[in-house]
Parts: sequence; C-alpha cells; structure tokens
Amino acid sequence: MKKLIFVLFLPLTLIFAQSNEEEKPIDLTGKFALMFQIDQNFDLNSFQGMSFAGKYFFSDDWGVRLVFETYYGESDENSSYHQHRSGYYQNDRDDRDIVSYKVIPSIMYKFQNNNNFKFYIGAGPFVAYSNNEYAEVMNRSEGETNKINERYKNYAIGFTFFTNVEWFVSDNISLSAEYGFEYSYLETEAWNGYFSDDVLMEERTTNNTKKLFQDLPISLGVSIYF
Repeated sequence: MKKLIFVLFLPLTLIFAQSNEEEKPIDLTGKFALMFQIDQNFDLNSFQGMSFAGKYFFSDDWGVRLVFETYYGESDENSSYHQHRSGYYQNDRDDRDIVSYKVIPSIMYKFQNNNNFKFYIGAGPFVAYSNNEYAEVMNRSEGETNKINERYKNYAIGFTFFTNVEWFVSDNISLSAEYGFEYSYLETEAWNGYFSDDVLMEERTTNNTKKLFQDLPISLGVSIYF
C-alpha cells in the first residue's frame, strides 16, 4: 500500500504542474533551501527512513545538495523458563542497540523545466557508518551467569545516482518525489564474546567486505527556499 502511494505521487505532480503552464517559471539562482524527506520505511521513533538536506543553486540549472541520514534503535526483551518439578529456572535478558549515519554530497542538474514543475538528475559520493551491539544475559538457578556479546561495525563508501521531480506550490515551498540507485563498498567488523560469571571464555573476530549495487526507496520531500 505504501509503495502504491509513492508511485501515484509522481503523476500527480505532473498533472498539477501542467495545470499551471501560464504561471511564470520560478528562478532558483542564488537560492538556498532546507529539505526534509521520508520513504516507505519511515519510523518517527527511530528516525529510520527520513533525511535532512541543504540545497544551493548557483544557477537556475545547476545546484548542490548535502543530505544527512541517521537511524537509532534499541530493544529490550526479558524471558524466563521454569521447570517446576526439578526447580530449575533460567532468566534471559536481551538488549540491542543500533545507530547509523550517512552523509551524501551531490550535484544536481535541472533536466527539464515546466513553469512550477522541475525535473532533476543528480549524483554524488557518500560515506556511511553503523554500529550494532547485542547482549544476552542468562541467569540460572545454579547461580551461574552467562553472557553473550555481539558487536558489528559497518563502514561504507560509494556513489549515488538519483532523479527528482519537484513541484512548487508557492515561490518558496515545493513538494518532491525521488528515486535512485547506489553502488557501495562495504566493510564489516564483527566481534562475538562468551562470558561465564564475567570471565571471557571464548571470543571470535571476523572481517568481511562486499560490493553492492541496489535501488533506493522512493522518497517524498518538502523543501523551503529562502
């Protein structure tokens, strides 16, 4: 359902833009803008699927943009297991914390202009970092406490390509829809440790790299120009 809404948004912008053909085109030369975008993964609690950006147009056709994305999530889970006949029990507590950042500078070119409707193509590099930590604590009836810790750090660099449709509802406010692709080089550092009564019994460290080419979620945005 969410994807359908995003797909329908693009032709709607075209319809509104074409209905305003007699209006004077808006010149963006020398203008700054603040932009807020969301996609189908949007979650206000964790900031997932949302981004903030600043834009500047040094001509009516060319502009630059700096996008910042962040995500934070945490979860806690408690469970217990009890054998009534033997008296054995075990209490488990799981904690997970995730944080990520992504910065994308890019250049934009106005491919087409139809009064209040503007169509852009753009590209630029990006850098990204994420940290995922997991801890599980197990308390048993024998008095023993075991703990499992996992930590994953991801570093990524790459290049992003995108198209953007922007419709100006006024001289200083616009709505937009965007779709793109990215190519990335990703390196992951993983560490796993097993503790018994706070004594490290086992640990494992792994490193791996991968290259990815993937499409990006369709996003909707609003920009304020000044």
